[in-house]
Amino acid sequence: MYGWCKVLRDTDKEMIISYSFGKNETCDGELILNKNTNEIRISKLSEGASTTLTKYFICPLRSRIRKGMELQKKYMIMTG
Repeated sequence: MYGWCKVLRDTDKEMIISYSFGKNETCDGELILNKNTNEIRISKLSEGASTTLTKYFICPLRSRIRKGMELQKKYMIMTG
């Protein structure tokens, strides 16, 4: 399984990340990283995604965030 993501906005307080899975490369879902607590919450589920699948995606997404992400650049993330 794999997912797609890109950073829509990055401020001192939060990072807004769009995402989607598999053949759906639209990145139509939205996750919000709170930089103070390091918590990632689901703002909008991607089409065809479940809450469980999205939560599973957050772990490899955190690894990608630590490596660095450029604004508006789409990244493919392997989930397993």
